[in-house]
Amino acid sequence: MLGEHESFDRYWFALCADGDLVRLGDFGDYEAADEAAEDMGLEVIWLVCGNDAARWADTINSVRED
Repeated sequence: MLGEHESFDRYWFALCADGDLVRLGDFGDYEAADEAAEDMGLEVIWLVCGNDAARWADTINSVRED
């Protein structure tokens, strides 16, 4: 659940080399999210913002529901 001052369109996720999708948090831009992932020691393959991640999840879940 997002905090009171967080916005989902500013929320970032990291797809990591091991296949995990890690929640990074609310960052202003790609560069800030990338720096946070690096600080966490993640081996990032792809960074994705909340809105894009939600669309991906909707697509994946639409196949699972059939």
